[in-house]
Amino acid sequence: MKYPLHTQSKPVSGLAAKKLLEAIDSGGAIVNDRMLALAKRITARRRKAQKHG
Repeated sequence: MKYPLHTQSKPVSGLAAKKLLEAIDSGGAIVNDRMLALAKRITARRRKAQKHG
């Protein structure tokens, strides 16, 4: 994935940092609603393409 040149990393702190550390420790992931919806759409498209060749 390509990012614009003006993109900057920002520090993670507070509750977000705690969630991130828990996800890393458990081998899990943090997903927001938009990303989950995108993943479901992509999965549905791939399944449809496989069925219809």
